[in-house]
Amino acid sequence: MFDAFSYFEKLWEDHQPDLRADLGSDGKSNGRLGRSAQADFWNRRASSYDAHGNQTESREHRRLLVESLADKAGIGPDSQVLDIGCGPGKMALVFAEKAARVEALDIAPKMIALAEENAAEEKRPNVHFQALDWSEADLSALGWEKKFQLVLASKTPAVNDRAALEKMTAASNGYCCLITQVDVRNSVAEQLKPLIDWDERRARLCRSFYCAFNLLWLLGYYPEVEYFERTWIGESSLEDAELMHCRYFDSIKPLTASQKKALARKLESLSQDGLIKEVGAAKAAVMFWSVRP
Repeated sequence: MFDAFSYFEKLWEDHQPDLRADLGSDGKSNGRLGRSAQADFWNRRASSYDAHGNQTESREHRRLLVESLADKAGIGPDSQVLDIGCGPGKMALVFAEKAARVEALDIAPKMIALAEENAAEEKRPNVHFQALDWSEADLSALGWEKKFQLVLASKTPAVNDRAALEKMTAASNGYCCLITQVDVRNSVAEQLKPLIDWDERRARLCRSFYCAFNLLWLLGYYPEVEYFERTWIGESSLEDAELMHCRYFDSIKPLTASQKKALARKLESLSQDGLIKEVGAAKAAVMFWSVRP
């Protein structure tokens, strides 16, 4: 008999690039190596990620998104918000303008250090940041069971399985929101795809959105979905570009050593003075659901 839960859980698990490293000789996962790799990746990207979030277009987009989510969730002066995978704290700080308190966590200590600096600069004492792996968060010990009016996870690998979704719901007394990329078109990535065995259908199938939506539906929730689109022109260091693109392609299908070398050579050829310019367009899904019956 077909087990829908197992199907979507397995599909989601199979496309986590960092978590594949957890498998030992017995084929079982303990999570430690993968989460360590994940923290290392985001530590290395922390400074450039923070800088990108300071750009005017990013600020405007973020403020409009928070306005919409706060309105839908009924966030007010007495509300509390939880931000999972907060990065350098950009969204948490905007929510702090509206809520009584914001708790925010990220697996990468360097992201948290930047978030604390940003909070001090903006004088937002009602935000608390901590380096914490969501999969290891003990809601009871933290006092977070049914505590938050809104539990948010925006474009973060922290929510990567059924257990993470269920924990989001367990921490909320009102609403949850999961924001994921559903399509990204990048001028640099398009030049890299011919170097690997790219499968567009597989890439679409393994998006987190597809698995998360179906699991929530099977769990008895009715997630609302809105899509929004963005375009950008930017640049990144050669090191950042290699990190990002190799991680992305490896998440779709594990790269061979020769493919990684080919990607590195191509990226180097595209760089000028150690920088790579790109033009991009992305479509993201905002999945919003009530935890109340």
